[in-house]
Amino acid sequence: MPSSLLHKTVGNAVWLTVGAALETVLQLLFLVIAGRELGPEEFGFYGYLLSILTMILAVAHFGLPVVAVREFAQHPEHEGRLFAATFRIRGLLAILFFAAAVVTSLVVPQSAAHRVAVWAMFVYLLFIPFDVSPLFDARKLSRWDVPGKVAGRAAALLTLVLLWKVTGELTVLDAAIASSLLMLVNVSIGWQVARRRGLELRPLARTDEVPRLVRASLPIMWSNLATIAYTQSQTVLTKWLSTSLETGYYALASRLLMPLLMLKGVLYRLLLPIFSDAAHDRATLTTTLERAMPVLALIFMPLAALAIPAAEVLMVPVFGAEYVGAIRPFQLSVSYLFFTGLSSMCGTALLAAGDARTPTVGLTIGCATSLGLSLLLIPQYGAVGAAWSAWIAEIVSNLYTLPKFLQLARPRVLKRLLAIGASSLGGTLVYYLLTIAAGVWPFVALILAAALIGAGLWVTGEISPKQLRAVAEMVRRKNA
Repeated sequence: MPSSLLHKTVGNAVWLTVGAALETVLQLLFLVIAGRELGPEEFGFYGYLLSILTMILAVAHFGLPVVAVREFAQHPEHEGRLFAATFRIRGLLAILFFAAAVVTSLVVPQSAAHRVAVWAMFVYLLFIPFDVSPLFDARKLSRWDVPGKVAGRAAALLTLVLLWKVTGELTVLDAAIASSLLMLVNVSIGWQVARRRGLELRPLARTDEVPRLVRASLPIMWSNLATIAYTQSQTVLTKWLSTSLETGYYALASRLLMPLLMLKGVLYRLLLPIFSDAAHDRATLTTTLERAMPVLALIFMPLAALAIPAAEVLMVPVFGAEYVGAIRPFQLSVSYLFFTGLSSMCGTALLAAGDARTPTVGLTIGCATSLGLSLLLIPQYGAVGAAWSAWIAEIVSNLYTLPKFLQLARPRVLKRLLAIGASSLGGTLVYYLLTIAAGVWPFVALILAAALIGAGLWVTGEISPKQLRAVAEMVRRKNA
């Protein structure tokens, strides 16, 4: 990879990671306030609406955040026409889905407050066509996507707090208004930044690119929908097949998982163009994978290993005793990231190499697995059954892509991955030994577990002064 491109990638990675961290903090504060004030049943309805909206967004975006990046990068001279095409595709879908949501809310029996909350939540869709993040990515300007996202999260949180203080209580409508405001602020700032950076934003320009982009984006849209369906449909199915209380438990568990999934999305967003550049040569791609895979393992394996005991330590003090039933669903949900935080790279590498079929089929199989298991497990086990459904589906989907990935590349990283995994699981094991066998206070045991994971990674050489200096040097050279 050329030095200038590497520096741009490092710079974007730093900014996107910082932005994701700020978004995570703001999102967690939003969840704490909304969760505590709404209570499990009303928060469950909010999570139910949010899950439906998330699945609709997979169709409304129509795979364009992936396909448009490639098109903008390969045909910069047609940037205006391409943006106009993406605007029209997403605009039409957004209007249709918003209208469908309004009509459905009038037909489905529910309270007037819940009906208005549906309208407020789905206004979010109308801002989607104005999203300019694909243009930022194509221009290697991903870092300029950060101000809008962080400002949107901050505006949503401040709105929620203001409504809470003014009325003395929170409702689902308040949370829905804040959620839609998030996207309005996001695209408004992104639009202004894009114009100042000289990006060609002409949504009503003449274009003949719509049919071609629709054809190119359709497989990606289906893959995204399948992915979202088996991570978000459990909340919807729990609402339909179980109780409002169980829906609240699973809604909180899935919402708490979102910051980690958001981090995963940022990292894979950065990796896709890097893999695409390397995909023309198997040796180059293998080398790139050998560098990237341990980095992802160093992020997701320790995070998942620590999140499992952290849920027992923090869930009730932060959200209240009424959410104790959300602990086990969250632990199950976060545990699959120990494997899939890394293994999802198989599908990303195949996609970069031009094989969209294998990841799409894998995701479709995962979606079908999730739906089938949900229908079987949720009626009897509620939120825990929903978590198991998502866990098994995620593993099945990733396992399907593995053989094809190994035909594409065979990175020699197994020894390093086992060392990282053993160090991470060792911390989890120590936590439970200290709390169950030795009676150590859970918070102290969690700190000791984290220290043990760090020590294990240091001893095995996975984190070392040399590696830290190399990362610092790349960042320093970028800043210089």
